[in-house]
Amino acid sequence: MKVIYIDCSAGLSGGALLGALVELGARPELLVEKIKSIAAIPFQLTFSKRQINGANATSTVLQVDAGQEPVPVAGMLKSVSNKVFIGGELEDRLNSLFDKFILAQSRVFNLPVAKVVMPEAELMRTIIIATGFFTALAQLGIERINASPLPVASLLSAHNPAPLLLALAKGAVVKQYEGPGAPITPLGVALLTCRADEYGLLPEIRLSETGYGASSEGLQGTPRVQILCGTGRDDETPPGHPETITVVETAIDDMNPEFFPFLIERLFAGGAADAFLTPIYMKKSRPAHLLTVLCNRSRLADILSIIFQETTTLGVRVREDERRILHRYIFMTSTPYGEVAVKAGCPAAGGPPVQYAPEFEDCKKLALQHAVPIKEVYAAAQRAAHEHINKSKQNSR
Repeated sequence: MKVIYIDCSAGLSGGALLGALVELGARPELLVEKIKSIAAIPFQLTFSKRQINGANATSTVLQVDAGQEPVPVAGMLKSVSNKVFIGGELEDRLNSLFDKFILAQSRVFNLPVAKVVMPEAELMRTIIIATGFFTALAQLGIERINASPLPVASLLSAHNPAPLLLALAKGAVVKQYEGPGAPITPLGVALLTCRADEYGLLPEIRLSETGYGASSEGLQGTPRVQILCGTGRDDETPPGHPETITVVETAIDDMNPEFFPFLIERLFAGGAADAFLTPIYMKKSRPAHLLTVLCNRSRLADILSIIFQETTTLGVRVREDERRILHRYIFMTSTPYGEVAVKAGCPAAGGPPVQYAPEFEDCKKLALQHAVPIKEVYAAAQRAAHEHINKSKQNSR
């Protein structure tokens, strides 16, 4: 199995990712040929070597013949697809990437999906870099992608559009960046989260190549990406990716049940990944409830504080469990009532989903707006999601 490990601890951008893949052996002329078959406007894409900390890094230099006029993001890729045939896995990848951008910007800036816009030049840069990135991975025959945690700077940093970056980073593992501002870009984050199978330390691989990438995107500091390429074990792995979760449990038999909804709300606000109650019987056949809370270890102190403040328990049990979770992504669907986000889960990143469900809050909002039963909106979103997934499967054959 051909595996790469993306080390983004010193920065991350789309240009740096593409440069590192060219350093690993992706052929620039084939990348440019593929991009030209899709791009609707003239551009010039070149790669140059530069020295960074004693290593030869491949820098991505892109010039696009487009203006700064805002254009709707939702319609741009559809417009491109109508003019040229993209097809197959590449079109699915690009659609997934733009769905991620649209949803993140819609929620961060509180805009309807149709109102999300980007400057034309930036939008075309995104299409070109993303097409190059996905095509380079296919050229190199990469079967699995592992990555280091994403470095996230303070919300007060002037160099990170933090709310948008964090919205795009959902599903990834992040860590605190202690510098003045981690040089990472929204496109770099979106590309990584679209394709990474797992985050963490470097796995065991037989190393064959190392690629260094850089970009010239004008950030304070240069985004520098290191990619290690090699072969991993071919052993069959279970679906989903593993994750360690902290489990907190306590049995409660002397508390007013009216307080439980408030308790659950507080636990979620305090950082719980999940919280639920199970009816049980305790000694002397007394009916009771087993409170179970799942959280990251870093939130344990907050969770314990809430439990001891809001319940009658005198003690809890804490343990570490391993869970396997599906790779999750969100795509947008069109219904007669409006746009609805759909959350999907698949056993491996980029594979067909085995679970998908419309976002309840989107359906609720549209049901109230159009004065129709929520089940009608939900059913319409399910049908649209089913058609979207079937079309993606057909295109990938």
